[in-house]
Amino acid sequence: MRFPPGSNWISTLAIVAIIALAAAFGTVPQFRTQVIGIGGAPSQAQQGAGPSAAGLPTSTAGSTNNGPQSTGVASRDPIQAPSGLQCAQGKNGGSTDRGVDAGHIYLASTVAETGVGAAFLGEARYGMLAVVSQVNRQGGICGRQLDLTVVDDGWSAQTGLNDIRNFINENYFALAVVPSSEGLNAAARAPWGSGDIDSAPDPVTGTKGIPVVGTDGMLISQYEDPWIWPVATSTISTAHLAVKSAYDAGARTFGIVWDKTYRFGTEGEAAFRGAISRLAGAKLSSDVGIEAGQQDYSSQVNQFNQGCHPCDVTFMMLEPDTALAWIKSDQSSGHYVFGSKRTEGPQPLFVSSFGQGCGQLCNNMWLWSGFEAPYPPFDSDAPVSGYVNAIRSVSASADTANQFTEGAYLGMNLLVDALRAISPYVTRARLKAQLDSMTFRNGLTKDLAWQSGNHFADTSMLGFTIQYSGGFNGFQYQQTGWLRDPWSGLDHSSS
Repeated sequence: MRFPPGSNWISTLAIVAIIALAAAFGTVPQFRTQVIGIGGAPSQAQQGAGPSAAGLPTSTAGSTNNGPQSTGVASRDPIQAPSGLQCAQGKNGGSTDRGVDAGHIYLASTVAETGVGAAFLGEARYGMLAVVSQVNRQGGICGRQLDLTVVDDGWSAQTGLNDIRNFINENYFALAVVPSSEGLNAAARAPWGSGDIDSAPDPVTGTKGIPVVGTDGMLISQYEDPWIWPVATSTISTAHLAVKSAYDAGARTFGIVWDKTYRFGTEGEAAFRGAISRLAGAKLSSDVGIEAGQQDYSSQVNQFNQGCHPCDVTFMMLEPDTALAWIKSDQSSGHYVFGSKRTEGPQPLFVSSFGQGCGQLCNNMWLWSGFEAPYPPFDSDAPVSGYVNAIRSVSASADTANQFTEGAYLGMNLLVDALRAISPYVTRARLKAQLDSMTFRNGLTKDLAWQSGNHFADTSMLGFTIQYSGGFNGFQYQQTGWLRDPWSGLDHSSS
């Protein structure tokens, strides 16, 4: 061997050292594509790797796409299970549908671990990973391990849409949780013909549609698409409940600053405005949309404060980094937002990093959650402590208060429960029928049930406030009970 070694050899050693350090500190390496496979251990995968790249044979059912071998499946009823199947590997029917073989169920998901959405969506993978790891350690589902591919789309609608189209073409059985809502919304609404969610082709069984199970509820398309099952309360319901709760407490003048870059802000603003219009004596005094990701909002703050000086309620329909930049700009202009009797925010602000970053200014700020948070009196409940322990099993540092991490855990559990109910004969059509008829009792929300044509399983929320005194002290439950959206069927078309 020649010495000193060449630069390529040195670079290789450097990469190995970086990976070793990351493992030592318990971090998950940030790759655009990762496979959370058998046993749940993340590993780097080729860009776009799907079931066909995992050693599955090419489909012979008349499709040019790759997929699991499906001899005889096309002639089967995708709902009625064939006789003789048993809940054991080698007896479970093998390749019963696309993305399923005797030993695996292939799932995929887009996440947002870079970009603006990472501040609240960045740890959602831990919720999914905790469930996948537990299921696989216990032997899988009727002899089949869960194999989950996760791709970071940066919360970009176009990138996420392309990734989801790739998942469809690469023969994944279902999409799990899909925390990155912008791409999912684009896929649900896309007029792409054979590639969007509800018309994804499946020549293996002659059906169309790919199940998307356990989503975060941010956008209304998740509730309108017959192939998407949200576990969270929608942004629209969040805005409705925020207005109604404050109004019942005596508020009459309202202001909202909202993120017009991303669709959750647009939908939330429309619902906020609609709720105020239905309440006698309520007035929308200030309504300002801003572009996400800027550092200075001084001119928009001045515009907002011309209407609210102060308002009874100010609602920030923003993601965490944008909200912090807005607050910093407002702080230097007269504190009008924080002079309001009440400030409120949606689930994206229900993260510990936001409470820490905002500091004393956000003390007693109201935030809304569709889940029981791991704070008193809920922290001693078995489902809540079980969630916390599950997250801790895969990450010692993850923020268990993050409502999107909790939602990802809940959504993956929904998918697992439904898969267990239909196993060993696993087909997309059977999964859809199961989800549209089951009641999901999970202990973190009210019981959830979906029906064909109505996927509004959860329209209720709990109210919490940020507590900050000398440091961030967590979130305090405000004894609201489960408040139900009184206008859950309204403000959808305008959004």
